[in-house]
Amino acid sequence: MYKVVLMDFQDVYQYTKDLNVLYVEDDIDLLEETKDALDDFFYNVDTALHGKDALTKYREKKSSGQYYDIVITDLNMPIMDGMTLIKELHLINKHQPIIVVSAYNESSRLIDLIQSGIDNFIMKPIVPQQLMSILMKSCKIIVEHKELTTYRKRLENSNQSLLSTVTQQAKEILYTQQVSIETIANMVESYDDETGTHVKRIENYTTVMINRLAKIEEFDEEFIQAVPFASILHDIGKLMVPKDILTKPEKLTTEEFTIIKTHAALGGEVLKKANLTFRKNFNKDSYLKIASDIAMYHHEKWDGSGYPEGLAGCEIPIAARIVSIADVYDALRSKRVYKDGLTHEETMKIIVKERGKSFDPKLINIFVGVHDEFRKIFDELS
Repeated sequence: MYKVVLMDFQDVYQYTKDLNVLYVEDDIDLLEETKDALDDFFYNVDTALHGKDALTKYREKKSSGQYYDIVITDLNMPIMDGMTLIKELHLINKHQPIIVVSAYNESSRLIDLIQSGIDNFIMKPIVPQQLMSILMKSCKIIVEHKELTTYRKRLENSNQSLLSTVTQQAKEILYTQQVSIETIANMVESYDDETGTHVKRIENYTTVMINRLAKIEEFDEEFIQAVPFASILHDIGKLMVPKDILTKPEKLTTEEFTIIKTHAALGGEVLKKANLTFRKNFNKDSYLKIASDIAMYHHEKWDGSGYPEGLAGCEIPIAARIVSIADVYDALRSKRVYKDGLTHEETMKIIVKERGKSFDPKLINIFVGVHDEFRKIFDELS
């Protein structure tokens, strides 16, 4: 049985208590054990042993004029697998929130899962604290979306002008996009045992850097806004690295470090493919192009000694050069199981010393000019 810390339970319960869930799992023991835990959180939990059974129950729910607030499903199941179920559910309701429960060896299907529109991803074996963290993030989004939908209906019924209606819809599209990307980034953090605020700090550091740089160099306004947003996906490739290596408290072997380094290229390729899909449909790049550059190249170094391609100088995309400084700053400041965090002053010395080696000299000048803002971001979001 799952054991739940009371404070954590209350934090999650405020968002889950009124929601209906359909849980799909072919392992009966895991199904029963997890259902017991879910019953503590949700208003109602229905279960199914495979996709076909789940689809039948979902259609029955729909015939009564209702939808499940959230579907939690395994991928590998008999009769009808999870991917087929997800596609069928989205044909019925394209906005259906779905959480996938799966094993590490299926994480290579990440791009398919992202493009299928899942809301989150839980690795097996299910860890209670991870389960609560995912439920908290996903259900908060669902509840907020319900509130947003309610507000929209009231807005439409209040006979607002066409302009205000269009403006509200644009805000909703942006909000949905931001929530989707933050959800994917949170999957990475949950998998990497991060504190939950690392990507938010990276986004804020990057915002400070790009805004200061834009005062001395000319950038498209869309690019300035997209870089911080795209930065939160910089480590998405870690989802395809074995967790026992990623969270190992001891020093990594040469082979293990080589595996860790693959996350840059893997993440870059995932986002590159996603952008190509966008380009195919809209004939232009999205923020995913910038996100791909950041994920792929944020471990490259100015002197060409980085990875995965050994790019040097301005061969490295400017967005990746910015995120590289932000990521190293946060890594040095942060405490981990295998190290203590450094002070702001110690971190400053290390980064400045790498001017012209690891980092773009021009960007180090920018960093030095905004270092107090970096300190405030870390202190406020840690």
